[in-house]
Amino acid sequence: MRRDDLGVLVGYDGSPPAREALRWGAAEAEGRRLPLTVCHVWEWPHREWPDEVVPLDLVSRPAQRLVKDAAAWAVRRHPTVPVNTLTDRGAAAALLTALSEQAALIVLGTRGFGEVRGVTVGSVSGHVAAHARCPVIVMRGSPEERAAREVLVGFDGSPASGAALGFAAMEAARLEARLRVLLARGERGPGPRGLRAQAQSTAWHELVSRQRAFPLLEAAVVVVDEPARRALLEAARKACLLVVGARGLGEVRGLLLGSVSQAMVHHAPCPVAVVHRP
Repeated sequence: MRRDDLGVLVGYDGSPPAREALRWGAAEAEGRRLPLTVCHVWEWPHREWPDEVVPLDLVSRPAQRLVKDAAAWAVRRHPTVPVNTLTDRGAAAALLTALSEQAALIVLGTRGFGEVRGVTVGSVSGHVAAHARCPVIVMRGSPEERAAREVLVGFDGSPASGAALGFAAMEAARLEARLRVLLARGERGPGPRGLRAQAQSTAWHELVSRQRAFPLLEAAVVVVDEPARRALLEAARKACLLVVGARGLGEVRGLLLGSVSQAMVHHAPCPVAVVHRP
């Protein structure tokens, strides 16, 4: 299969976080003019009781009904979006990571009903966000907390942060939101001013190039003298989406060390997009 064959891939198990992922993923698919693929994974053998394996049909048939119902909802709400379904057995994290080769975007909930029943457990979303070959959005926070019209992106001048900024600009345009580019110096004190100025200049250069594609995009670059995790978590309180790169220049020089992006996936107050360097 080719890249984008699956379009926007949503991990779904019927839980409230998974329903949030479905709503976001369907809107993404419509905005990007891509198909939507609703995916459910279960592990086999599946045991409901200590010494008794549930027959395969009793697991696979409910899984198929689950994604069929989710697909029907998406078709009703987004009639122009082609919707596909996918069910399989195996390790959810490994399968979703493999499927990322053919997806433009993966959307997951933070937690679902468990690793046996679904794909949206915290450990699964963290693994997929770290290893996928396409951007991954992990739904965090409540719908009421997403009323803010600002997309926040961490930037440090690295190639990974450049990819994150590009993704964030596209999302801000789709959501009709402001774009806020945050540069954190990583620690208080004078620090390497040359690196700070260079990263800030690079951020503005990236913004100018993005605004050619999105001329109505309202954007700002903000520099803070705080550690990356603290700065991002604080600023994300006013964001409808936080975008980070999978890895950057390190926690002292930048925002996007793998441990920082993982912390955002597990603790941010709003949805988090993790973008890998192309």
